[in-house]
Amino acid sequence: MEIKCIIVDDEALAREGIKKYIKTFDFLSLIATCNNVASARETLETTPVDLMFLDINMPKVSGLHLLETLSNPPMTILVTAYPDYALDGFRLNVLDYLLKPLSLQRFTQAILKAKDYFCLQQPPAAALNPPVLDYIFVKHKQVYEKVMLSDILFVESMQNYVLIQTIHTKIVAYLTFKNVEQQLPADSFLRIHKSYIVNLHQVSKLDSNMVQVGGHTLPVSRSQRELLMQVVNKRLLSK
Repeated sequence: MEIKCIIVDDEALAREGIKKYIKTFDFLSLIATCNNVASARETLETTPVDLMFLDINMPKVSGLHLLETLSNPPMTILVTAYPDYALDGFRLNVLDYLLKPLSLQRFTQAILKAKDYFCLQQPPAAALNPPVLDYIFVKHKQVYEKVMLSDILFVESMQNYVLIQTIHTKIVAYLTFKNVEQQLPADSFLRIHKSYIVNLHQVSKLDSNMVQVGGHTLPVSRSQRELLMQVVNKRLLSK
């Protein structure tokens, strides 16, 4: 877990103090320190930030104004010498309100709160690593036929139809070649010709202009040969 944070404070000593505390947490990553609101705004517009330590009283523009005008503010912990803005801070949904001078104990409480909130915002592991799809359904002769991806040898374009040649059978379906190419997993299937997509796991032999797949010989276009060779070279034994 990494929480990317920035410090926005016009006081150099305050920035150094927060920076020192940040270093005590291995999951905090300080990506920028800003001494004014303009600099902070530029950073927030160009860099992903999860957590902002924000001073309130700064020259020209206050930290509260910055927070009010951000369309999608990061988690924010206000760090100020003034207790009078607490209500404003919580109106703006800040995560915590720290008074200077900071103690490490109080800083730690705020960081643990930020950590908990950050974890709640993360998508579940299942969403980050969706199960690998190992089959498709193809509408064929008024039925939906299940086809294991590993069984497919190649797909051939036939004008308004495609031919899906598997290890066991041949399926002709009313599909566009382009859509089929987009829906097959790119790490297993490669278009080798304007009319052919091949299952890379089923290729048994190739030379400069053809591949052999399950007893079928398919052409390789000049434009796609380089892509095919990149795949081959990744598994090519060399000296």
